[in-house]
Amino acid sequence: MLAHAASCRNHPEREALGICIECRTRVCAECVTKVEGINYCVACLGKLAIAGERHDATVAAPSPPWLAWVSASAWFLLAALLAWGLVEVAMPGSGW
Repeated sequence: MLAHAASCRNHPEREALGICIECRTRVCAECVTKVEGINYCVACLGKLAIAGERHDATVAAPSPPWLAWVSASAWFLLAALLAWGLVEVAMPGSGW
């Protein structure tokens, strides 16, 4: 066991180089995994992977194609009405 340095939870003979952000466990270079610069131990990384798979499974399915057509039609109608309104403001009594 190391005398003055903190030791790894899984390898007591090795010096700990990081602390897991989730469980605050000291880990050595072999036991630490950095994700976007953040340290995770093997157990917490496994839990995050399982949680990520669950999150990916709950993501909504893409919208059906008919909904895109309805939405595009509504936007076109809105743009046409807005243009008509601007013409009426610019040229009142134009005969429409």
